[in-house]
Amino acid sequence: MTFALISCQKTAVKKQAKIDEIEFSYSSGLRIPHNKVLINISRSYSKDSAVVLVISKPLFDTPQWKNSEINKKLRIDMPTFEKLAEATQSFEKINMDKAHAIGNDGSTWKIEFGSKGKNKSYSFWSPNSDSKKRGLTEFVNLCEQIVVISNLNKEEILGDYLQ
Repeated sequence: MTFALISCQKTAVKKQAKIDEIEFSYSSGLRIPHNKVLINISRSYSKDSAVVLVISKPLFDTPQWKNSEINKKLRIDMPTFEKLAEATQSFEKINMDKAHAIGNDGSTWKIEFGSKGKNKSYSFWSPNSDSKKRGLTEFVNLCEQIVVISNLNKEEILGDYLQ
């Protein structure tokens, strides 16, 4: 009898899917420096830290924009990774009809997360435009956290900036 109650109790609690990888991507149709940014954060094999891969490319491959060309790796601790993974839970509450709007700056922000091919993906055009009204505050906050954790300048990457 006790076993039956315990197994019922386990199914009643909604378990969050395991997250081993979080990927943020940014692309812009209008920006020259940091035109495409990709930040992939994944648990290390030892599970004691997470590896952060940061790639940024300018729109044009010229010496003038070389400063925005980045390809680097760094590590973050597991509590930081877990905090990012936990923040993705709020995405379930996003009202997609309200959140999708025509963007004003030509940027697309995307976060994909999951484990072993069981990924979820959220992509929005200009989510920092009317983010509160569109219900994207948590999405924008997580994107900003990922950029900062990657040792990039948040305003330089995500700010309203046309070049």
